[in-house]
Amino acid sequence: MKIKRNSNLLPVALVALGVFLGRGAQAGTVLDWASLPPGQVDNCNGACAGTLQGFGGNAAASSPGVTVTGFGTPNIGLIWAANGLSDTQWDYYLNWNTTGPGAGQLNDSAFGCFHDLTFVPNSESASVVIGSFNFFPWYVSTERFTYNVSVLAGTNVVEGPTTYTFLSDGTNDHPVTIDYTGAPGEALKLRIAREVSTLATNEVEGGAFNIAVSLLQFAQLPETNFPAGPQVVLDTPDDLQTNNVAVYDPPVTPVDDQTGLPAFTNLDAQTGLPAFNYPFDVSITNGDTTLVTNSIQLELDGSPVSPPPSISSADGLTNVSYPGTNLFLSGGLHTYTLTYNDNLGATYTYAAVFGVIYATLPSTYALPPGSGEMRGFTWRTVSANSQVTNSVDDNLPSTIVRAEAQLDGTMINPATSLPYTNEAALGPNPDGSYNVTNILNFNDDGFGEGDFPNTQTNFPGLVAGAGDQWFSGEGLLLLDLPAGYYRFGVNSDDGFEVNALPPQGGSGSPIVLGEFDNGRGEADTLFDFLVPASGIYPFQLIYFQSTGDSECSFFSVTNLDTGGAILINDPTYTNAIISYRVLAPFITTIAQSGSNVVLNWAYGAPPFQVQIKTNLTDAVWNNVGSPTSNSTASIPIQPGTRFFRVFGQ
Repeated sequence: MKIKRNSNLLPVALVALGVFLGRGAQAGTVLDWASLPPGQVDNCNGACAGTLQGFGGNAAASSPGVTVTGFGTPNIGLIWAANGLSDTQWDYYLNWNTTGPGAGQLNDSAFGCFHDLTFVPNSESASVVIGSFNFFPWYVSTERFTYNVSVLAGTNVVEGPTTYTFLSDGTNDHPVTIDYTGAPGEALKLRIAREVSTLATNEVEGGAFNIAVSLLQFAQLPETNFPAGPQVVLDTPDDLQTNNVAVYDPPVTPVDDQTGLPAFTNLDAQTGLPAFNYPFDVSITNGDTTLVTNSIQLELDGSPVSPPPSISSADGLTNVSYPGTNLFLSGGLHTYTLTYNDNLGATYTYAAVFGVIYATLPSTYALPPGSGEMRGFTWRTVSANSQVTNSVDDNLPSTIVRAEAQLDGTMINPATSLPYTNEAALGPNPDGSYNVTNILNFNDDGFGEGDFPNTQTNFPGLVAGAGDQWFSGEGLLLLDLPAGYYRFGVNSDDGFEVNALPPQGGSGSPIVLGEFDNGRGEADTLFDFLVPASGIYPFQLIYFQSTGDSECSFFSVTNLDTGGAILINDPTYTNAIISYRVLAPFITTIAQSGSNVVLNWAYGAPPFQVQIKTNLTDAVWNNVGSPTSNSTASIPIQPGTRFFRVFGQ
């Protein structure tokens, strides 16, 4: 589901399209989004590719959505990109507000997401001037938005970041003045990055879909129409794929600002190890000047690729292809840099920054392999269904923070000033959780949905088909993971977070592996991680439901090429990741206390029995003391060597 929008709008005073572009610029281009260009979809809201590539680029005269003053920007092309969630993109919004101008919506601008607009000169003699724009929050509300705005040349920040924070007032009167001029021929990237706000009393974080920019102004220096050189072709994307990656024809790989990529994309059929990863594939078209093909060079992270890229020609285009590297790329940002010359000796550069995103689980988070005893996991549900529906606060946040507070019992009901009570039926475990023996694939609307609809069961603690709203859940799983690289996924409606946890009694903090921190209809979120040491790893899945349908399933991707997936702990597949809910007891500490030795252990199921022997070659272990339900024991110290173990039920 989407967070519902507030209908309380404030009429907007129209802002004049006067162009403010300092540093001597006398003319320029304003993106006003006032009418639709041919082929542009209005307000597709993540269901299409958003703003068409090239919108506003090479503007010598006004056109739909673009106002040119004087000379314009005929040598400046634009590339629209965004990074973050599956539907984080630039959306073209013709009527952003009922009485106001159009705008470029920052669609799904959640924390950690950013929207980029790259200004690319098609001549080494033209400079980009990034002037200004206005933030345009949708509603009159108590929502606060905070953004860092910066300008990058390649991966270098050349201006900013500057922080802007403002309350949502339904106007586009939140100006950002940049006024930065690049070097001749230098591409500049405007980055608008969402940040966490410092909230005053009664303020809330702004909704990720409730914000746009308007009246974006830029210029070209000098005011001379230079001959266009050869350029990488960025055609209109045809569709959207996972991670909001557009499909281009001709192909462009990787797309600039593409992120969330795995550590490898292909496996060698014989060894099972990474083969060719992160291929590079673009096409160059001639401009007024022509490409010199033997000048083409390609670097990955500053080093020439080996072997050199292959060059071919077809349909008037020069295609540059490189199959990729067989290196296991580190997590973080990487850059392909393509350089080439034209027949007049001018040098052109195209850069594509892509992010390899995966976590590495510490080996200290691993419990011994083979220590699993009972398959399954635990799940507990906390619901405030009727209390929210009937209270003065009928729209709780669709966030992980809210889910954690609800699970902890600290979420306050404003109607009573007390914590919401849990309306879900409690399970048999001391914390109210249920023991689930097989898969995590739940819903509560009476209808199957998601990727595995035929195997879904009801959320534990809720009545099947009752359509409960405003609940959260927590699954605790102990996953048996051989050393290797993994891609997991959650299909959810609404949001979730998956964490790797340190073992009980061990040190460390939860590691966020994947999340969707908002409301949505059922959809997949994939995430990758590396396991350096085989073992059993504690995992936590936090889920929240707001309104509408509810669904949550947890799976692993077993075929990176086809995307084939299997539910975690699915007993019908031999290659399913196994989850345990009970492990053999694991001694966490052993220390002297006076004349006693104190043992502490974790996991297992009571009653526990401590046993001892004096020599590991002895066949028999001897009981020490009586069975206990505690996870600690104090044992008198005896002369000689002693070996201890603990076993459970």
